[in-house]
Amino acid sequence: MSLLDKIRFFKKLMDDPDLDRLYQALKQRKLNPELVATEEALVRWAGFLHHHSLEYGIKRGMKVGKNPRVEPLVVFTGFELIEIGDDFVASSFCNLRAVEALLKIGSKVSLGPGVALIGANHGIDPGAPHQDQPQKSGRIEIGDDVWIGAHSIVLPGVKIGAGSVIAAGSVVLEDVPEKVVAGGVPARVLRPR
Repeated sequence: MSLLDKIRFFKKLMDDPDLDRLYQALKQRKLNPELVATEEALVRWAGFLHHHSLEYGIKRGMKVGKNPRVEPLVVFTGFELIEIGDDFVASSFCNLRAVEALLKIGSKVSLGPGVALIGANHGIDPGAPHQDQPQKSGRIEIGDDVWIGAHSIVLPGVKIGAGSVIAAGSVVLEDVPEKVVAGGVPARVLRPR
């Protein structure tokens, strides 16, 4: 199943009235006894998603401006290090991780499905397994009016200038100037915007 097919599948699930009723019953803990195993699995998933959600993050110190629009299955971690401006949009399956450094997102920023803003990497020095090495954190800063296309990855230490667009599927390793279209692996400036 392609990624686009998966997204369509999950959208269909989210629009299904039967699943909505199941979700409401789960929230009220009024599920049929035959569905106990399903309920336990759903409770675990619902708990995980809730504890990484926008609402939970705001309660734990994440700073978010007016009118955020966050689709289901978006994960936030490092709440106290995340600052988001007004009119923020995050499509399903985005992953925003602040680790020991600020993740700052301007106003009118849109993240396509599956975008990852990753604030740390493992060390990869020779002589020790990567999992045994300390993480290397870095600030990520996204300017106002930036659109990051589906399944792009922004790595630690990157600044994306205001008004820029990152093409779908890009890996952003270095700063991107203002008002450009950038894309590729690694991302590079393709043209002015």
